[in-house]
Amino acid sequence: MPRREIEGDWVMGWPDRKRPALIAGKDSQGRVINGRAPLVELEGLITPTDAYHVVSQLEFPEPIHPDDWTLTLGGEVERPIEFSLKELQKLPGRTVRAVTECAGNDAGFFDYLQKGSKKPSRINQQDMNQRAVMREQNALPSTDEIGNESTTTGAVSAGEFTGVPLAEVLKKAGLKPGAVSVRMEGFDRGQPDLAVQYRSVGRADFQLVDPGVINYEKGLPLAKALHPDTLLAWAMNGEYLLHVHGAPVRAVVPGWSGNWWVKWLQKIEVLDHMPECYYQKHYFVYGNSPEDPNKKMITAMGVRCIIIDPLDEDSPLERGAHKIRGLAWSGMGGITRVEVSLDEGKSWHDAHLEEPRERWLWMRWSYLWEVGTPGHYRIMARATDETGRVQPQTPWNYQRKHFDGIVPTDVTIE
Repeated sequence: MPRREIEGDWVMGWPDRKRPALIAGKDSQGRVINGRAPLVELEGLITPTDAYHVVSQLEFPEPIHPDDWTLTLGGEVERPIEFSLKELQKLPGRTVRAVTECAGNDAGFFDYLQKGSKKPSRINQQDMNQRAVMREQNALPSTDEIGNESTTTGAVSAGEFTGVPLAEVLKKAGLKPGAVSVRMEGFDRGQPDLAVQYRSVGRADFQLVDPGVINYEKGLPLAKALHPDTLLAWAMNGEYLLHVHGAPVRAVVPGWSGNWWVKWLQKIEVLDHMPECYYQKHYFVYGNSPEDPNKKMITAMGVRCIIIDPLDEDSPLERGAHKIRGLAWSGMGGITRVEVSLDEGKSWHDAHLEEPRERWLWMRWSYLWEVGTPGHYRIMARATDETGRVQPQTPWNYQRKHFDGIVPTDVTIE
């Protein structure tokens, strides 16, 4: 019996192969408001737009038609200015390919490595629809509910973004000498979801700061704002941004976690100080506990290297040749080396690094493993970036942000 070859109007050429799709959560109107990328099902370097992960901190705003959208720029500038999308597109453009990673991606692995808790799966098992319902109801999970959740890989993707460097926009307005930071504000507005923050800590038995109804905002340090790869982007993966990804224009801040990539931009303000934005003073911070008086805002990601094949779930494997493969990336530069260990880290072997190797994009790597002896094996991999940083770089912190530890794959050879 012939296998199905057609999906919609397209001859797929891959019989019976399901296309990777977003693991999504929807609101009561059927709109996607959160989702995880099916990372281990993807090939290549760029995550398809309809499989790209979705994270938002406040309520999803209603769309603004691109013809009706404006961006205001003021503060410590010589010439306050307002841009329409067409005016923004007249400035010198730039395209950047980069990883977008939620600061809390893989948070559950902190507890696995530090406390010996149950090992999370690389295959996403979160009920994103349940999270969406809780969000609409403003419901808080209990500590037990949080403890039973599986925090997995999936809040990370990679895309190609086209727009204009933020530096070009600031140049148009003229920076005053006292400029220190650039505050970016979205038109998404609401009360911060406390459930998201309790999940980041892994418990809900303490009091959070609740600022009430606010717009999403971040105060970018001037040096990062002026980096040529920091963009105001209107396109992603060769097409105009979807609303769910921040249309008409969003910020792209390569190397820094996704909370800096402000979506649905409406206002930019140059300041002579660092603003105390809620999402960099109270949330998305490093600290030893909720009571830590010396919390620091998080910025660049660590060094990441993950194994996507084989997975624990693929075990048992036959004796013979197996291609170990994965992805590696860094928040501070390109990957220069990936090493694989098959003996609990006693010895390390260089993996093959695939081209291209771009500064902000993840890189595919592989290692051919010849195994003839049955038994249990623990496969480990670690990366080094061009600044010399070796994985891991980020210590445990109470909000469990920027995990970059070495997570083994455990397999049995028969």
